[in-house]
Amino acid sequence: MWYHCHVNANEHTGIRGMWGPIVVDPKNPIPVEKTVTKDVIMMLSSWESEYANKYGKGAKPTDTPNFFSINAKSFPMDQPLRVKKGDVVRVRFIGAGNSLHAMHSHGHDMIVTFKDGLPLASPYSVDTLLIYPGSHNDVIMPMNNSGRFIFHDHIDTQSTNNGKFPGGAVTIIEYAGNAHEDWYVWKGKDYDPDFYFSESMKKGYGIFNHKAFRGEPLKKRRRHHRVKK
Repeated sequence: MWYHCHVNANEHTGIRGMWGPIVVDPKNPIPVEKTVTKDVIMMLSSWESEYANKYGKGAKPTDTPNFFSINAKSFPMDQPLRVKKGDVVRVRFIGAGNSLHAMHSHGHDMIVTFKDGLPLASPYSVDTLLIYPGSHNDVIMPMNNSGRFIFHDHIDTQSTNNGKFPGGAVTIIEYAGNAHEDWYVWKGKDYDPDFYFSESMKKGYGIFNHKAFRGEPLKKRRRHHRVKK
């Protein structure tokens, strides 16, 4: 599940990112959960750059988002999903913004196991899953197809940064041991193993902070004046 600001929620939750995930482990996990080797959380959001520094505005029904993100970062500023062949990855999707997302995994099926905190009586496989605003869904993905695959929002504009592709809610499934060509945007990238909270969820129970998600105050622009002497 997740928590979020409930004051001026359209703005504070939709485009200010005042939210975080809550994971409650079951006492009796269902059989497919017992196969998981790697946990991943993806908080999906949309942003309106027009209102980036205009507080008290934005995220209204008539406004148009132009940036989209996973865990508050748009591609390529986010991180790859790095795995080993044989891993079983659980992805917990949370619709933290005001947009519908359609997450699509190339080369892999997703087994939908939970919706809004409740286990499904009959889990089912998809290659594209709709994530509605405010909803949370768990999927399990066997990593059985070694290579490198795009994993992205299948709503075209939401795989862009202000219309420029690729961008937005996009990541890459990277298998260990595969070489990266020079053109690959993440070749040699400093990897943050906790970008998807994977390391935090190994630490037991409690509240975990991560410097990558820490907000930074906006800096005031300096004004320059030209005068004649």
